[in-house]
Amino acid sequence: MSEGKRNTEMGILTGIAIILVVLGHLDMNELSVFGLFPYYSFHVMVFLFISGYFYDPANEEHILKYIGRKALKLLLPYYICNVIYGIISTILSAQGFAFCSPISFKTLIIEPFLGGHQFGLNFPAWFVPALFLIEVLNVFGRKMLALLRLNYDTLHRIHLDPDILVFVCTLATGIACVYLAQGGHVWGAYKTPGRILFMLPVYELGRLYRTHFEEKEKRIPDAICISLICAIQFVIYICAQGMLNFSAVWVTSFASLCFVPYLTVITGTWFWLRISRIIAGTSIGRGLDKIGMNSFHIMMHHVAIFFAINLITYAICMLYPETGGFDVDEFYSNVNYAYLFGGMYAWKCIYLIAGICIPAFVPAFIVSRIRARRR
Repeated sequence: MSEGKRNTEMGILTGIAIILVVLGHLDMNELSVFGLFPYYSFHVMVFLFISGYFYDPANEEHILKYIGRKALKLLLPYYICNVIYGIISTILSAQGFAFCSPISFKTLIIEPFLGGHQFGLNFPAWFVPALFLIEVLNVFGRKMLALLRLNYDTLHRIHLDPDILVFVCTLATGIACVYLAQGGHVWGAYKTPGRILFMLPVYELGRLYRTHFEEKEKRIPDAICISLICAIQFVIYICAQGMLNFSAVWVTSFASLCFVPYLTVITGTWFWLRISRIIAGTSIGRGLDKIGMNSFHIMMHHVAIFFAINLITYAICMLYPETGGFDVDEFYSNVNYAYLFGGMYAWKCIYLIAGICIPAFVPAFIVSRIRARRR
């Protein structure tokens, strides 16, 4: 939000990003633009970019209040869901499902900050505690600049912009983290700090874009902008031999030069940001903005929706064995398993639509009906 007005472009971008996350978990590459923009080369980082875009330096004046507000907004709903999924996970693990763990103090409280995959069905929400840590680190880091008298006014007087300084410093640290990860040095206890240091520059990039590049970038004609982004991405794709995907959560799978992940984050985010700007004001844009408003619910629950569909399908296949094709072993071991009726790839669309629409629109519909009855 900015000056009391919703930023529709960023809302649409959020909606696109969460759709890419769901597509990625279903191994559907339809929106990768012929493989030129693979999802795992940027999609998670888009949420960091958007969060950084909305960062307000005024938060540094009331740092504890800011952190408390972020804890209520991010951690409280996360942990409420974590308890629910912990109970479900305990039941499922007792039934032999391999992708979940029983509830315990570690899996409930600590593991969300270490890996976030403890209960399987809500594993995509690993991003929420990571985002909280990044926002805390960001505001503390900027507060330290102020305490060292390297505040905004001082830096401007010596012609050193604070947002550029913060971005350059975090980018250097992030690139070093990728380099260490490629050498196998970011593992075990180093995963959590490695993940945060790797992701932090993208948060700062969002802030830098808003303060320095947004107005200039908007002046580039759409056709020229899209063509330029695709040309840059094509060069990156060729130089990296198509190996652009990486794992942000595990800080692994960096197959190219240590700065390439940040290049693909920039090009991927820039591409879909421009698309968001083009379709803003259209019915498609409004729909994607609605999805973006509910990105937390989709992130938290879409894999559980996949599982529910599989559970129903499994029961049907047990009642009607002639249906066939249901892989029981995959069902018990792979949380992202999707049953393809008759081997039809298009069957995944059921998972896609349900995984997006049920978390996004059903809760809002229920709330609206309850309010209507009270009136």
